[in-house]
Amino acid sequence: MLRQRLLGERDAMPPELRNRASLEACRHASQWITAQGIDCLMAYVSFRSELDTSQLLIQCWSEGRTVLLPRVRREDGSMELYSVRSREELVSGAYGILEPDPVLAEPVENSMPQVVFVPGAAFDRRGGRLGYGGGYYDRFREASMIRSRPGDTPLWIGLGFSSQLVPEVPMEPHDAALDGMVTEFGLNWTQSHV
Repeated sequence: MLRQRLLGERDAMPPELRNRASLEACRHASQWITAQGIDCLMAYVSFRSELDTSQLLIQCWSEGRTVLLPRVRREDGSMELYSVRSREELVSGAYGILEPDPVLAEPVENSMPQVVFVPGAAFDRRGGRLGYGGGYYDRFREASMIRSRPGDTPLWIGLGFSSQLVPEVPMEPHDAALDGMVTEFGLNWTQSHV
């Protein structure tokens, strides 16, 4: 299966290569954020062999940007957003992933980020994204589309390694395409965005 094969390849990536590629991808994302004047973004804290988002988060915090991070609600499969100001506001949450500490971080209910950076197992140039099978980001995107006003819809951009780009990700009719993809080689807009 595509997901297991690509995750296995990502897990096998040498740590020094993963670190270098992560730093480059975060640099490209940071430069784009600055050039676009993005004040509020949603990202994620990387887990296991995912592209390490630490430098992106640190850069955004140091520049005073609002960084929204998700907290998984296991009971209903939804994600809640919190405004996080530093790594000290994170605790181990569902599945052992670092998440906002509900005691320290500020819950956000009505704020809409200008861009949402998402992880995945695979991506394609049409905007296809193969997640990890939990549907958390799909449900969050659907719920946020309902809440957003016209013209207020955030860009959805995948963050991953170039090795995660495949010719085609299987998509269902209800799957929403990503607007772009950031890898160690830069930001590429998808065919759905152009």
